[in-house]
Amino acid sequence: MQALDIGLSALRTQQQRLTTIGNNIANASTPGYSRQRVELVNRPGVLADGWLVGSGVDVGTIRRLRNDATEDALLRNESLLALVESDLSTAEDIERLLTPGSASVHSRLSDFFNRLEELANNPEEPVVRGEFLNAAESLVTEFRQLDTELVRLQDAAKDETKIIEKQVNQLIDDIAGLNERIYHEQAVGRQPNDLLDRRDRLVTELSQLVDVSVETLENGRDVVAIAGGAITITGNSYGKHIEIREDSDGKLFVARESDTTPIPLSSGRLRGLLETANTTIPSVRTTLAEFTGDLIQAADQQYAKGIPSDGPFAVLRGTRSVDSSSAPLAAAGTAFPVTAGELTITVTDPTTGIRSSQRITIDPAVDSLEDVAARLDALNGVTASVEPQTRTLVVAGESGKLIDFTGRPDNTPDLSGVSGTARPEFSGLWTGADNDELTVTVSGAGDIGSTAGLQAVVNNAAGEIVAVLDIGAGYEAGTPLAVTDGISLSFGPGSVTATDTFSTLVTSDSDTTGLLSALGINSLFTGTDPASYALRRDIVDNPELLATSVTGEPGDARNIAALAALRDAARPALQDRTFVERLADLTADAGLDVQSARSQQEQLVAFGERLQQDRDAVSGVDPNEELLRMLEVERAFQAAARFVTVIDETIAELLNIAR
Repeated sequence: MQALDIGLSALRTQQQRLTTIGNNIANASTPGYSRQRVELVNRPGVLADGWLVGSGVDVGTIRRLRNDATEDALLRNESLLALVESDLSTAEDIERLLTPGSASVHSRLSDFFNRLEELANNPEEPVVRGEFLNAAESLVTEFRQLDTELVRLQDAAKDETKIIEKQVNQLIDDIAGLNERIYHEQAVGRQPNDLLDRRDRLVTELSQLVDVSVETLENGRDVVAIAGGAITITGNSYGKHIEIREDSDGKLFVARESDTTPIPLSSGRLRGLLETANTTIPSVRTTLAEFTGDLIQAADQQYAKGIPSDGPFAVLRGTRSVDSSSAPLAAAGTAFPVTAGELTITVTDPTTGIRSSQRITIDPAVDSLEDVAARLDALNGVTASVEPQTRTLVVAGESGKLIDFTGRPDNTPDLSGVSGTARPEFSGLWTGADNDELTVTVSGAGDIGSTAGLQAVVNNAAGEIVAVLDIGAGYEAGTPLAVTDGISLSFGPGSVTATDTFSTLVTSDSDTTGLLSALGINSLFTGTDPASYALRRDIVDNPELLATSVTGEPGDARNIAALAALRDAARPALQDRTFVERLADLTADAGLDVQSARSQQEQLVAFGERLQQDRDAVSGVDPNEELLRMLEVERAFQAAARFVTVIDETIAELLNIAR
């Protein structure tokens, strides 16, 4: 009978082997399935006639074939790949927004400068003015659309983090439930291979969302750890859920439910979305704001120094406010930075045509908007105040006078220091590198154009002689004489005395502080950021208001020409690049980000494929190999069956003999 039991044990074990092989074949294409193998052990021997005789075979265990190091590497690779693919998607979206094209920001910027150049050549042509205004409107519209698209991408990333939050929490619940069942099965001595496979598939799904690892404790219980152990999942998910929170700066972070401590994710799609929402998109928006801000500031700063073809202004109202009109400008929240320097304003009396320039100094570290208004208001022919509701600056001519910031020299200087009858007059435009003041002193006394040796000596603010003009015998009264750097001086008929002296301000830059653009005084654009930049509506409605000129003379387009020259000007705020070059750099950087992310993706995909091959070599099912094992089992089963048959026949023969 012992021999019969040995044969039956062989039949039972081979049947179990056959069942396991069948299960392997059935799951050959099941993702995450680990091949199983029956491990056989011999039964303990029994004592027979004084001998310890073998008693057959048993199934020791059904082992799940698995390489832990490979599986852990696959988890890490899956998580990193999900992070890189998230970064790649964001980079591709940014590249798409910045890619040059017929309706891109590149074409809009180029068209803006092209139309400026055309306007400089045809300043009085209404069609050309309209085309320039359309180009300017299209440019700032493109800026707004770019910023809107970036905000949309950021919001989409934030929305997806909430979706992933739910997915992660559901996976945590499912994994915890399977872990509990696995532990129970192991506790009663069963090997829950299929449950382990299901749990590992869920862990793989979780790894695509957050970084995760699996560890086995000494008591045999498996622990799934998220973010290096910030959250551990065993058989209970209570208190293990995550929540997406927002800090005081508006940045998203991950924390455990009912906790505010950030969980430091290192990979996974959720980490990529947090980077997109918190860092990548805000960084691009900041870069775009810096680029557009410098362009708008430069354009408005230059534009503010011009006048329309019909002359200066009666009143100028700022379009950009400050947060506080009483705080120093450096801390007042101006749209653009204000630096220490000088502001030169020109006042024209329309009844006499007399023009005079006056200059104030501004230190943003100590001067507030109210201080600037008071300082302007103290000038002759100027009134200035701060609009209390809007906290904007209003500057106007006093008693019907007109104002501008062209920086033209006085046509008729202050004659309070002149006792002679000859009237001096300046003309031309200053081409010197810096602001200055020219002081004229007459040497000797006599009549203009008659007295021999009569001269006018011109000194700059440093006391240096820049010109000595012969205005005596041989000079024709009223003839302009070149002084220096584009400025000329003429004397009308009459007399001069040795005590006659007068001066004029000469201006290279009427605003060295940046105050005009910061406050939106006589600006081309309104707004303070890419989302709000717009062309001034009154100019759109009436193109004749365009400040194309510096002198107001027919055909003068010096201001528009200076504005067009910004195309080729290297900007310190843009790393000494021109606007066109800087925009090209931003586009190239976006392309490089795509290439870098795509290269990382390709490397991780290739590495993942190699890891999968390593896994398949251990855990994968090869149907051909399983068929060979099935033949082996079949032969073993047949042998065991034959053995049982022989034993049965032997027993029957013995019974016949006994009868």
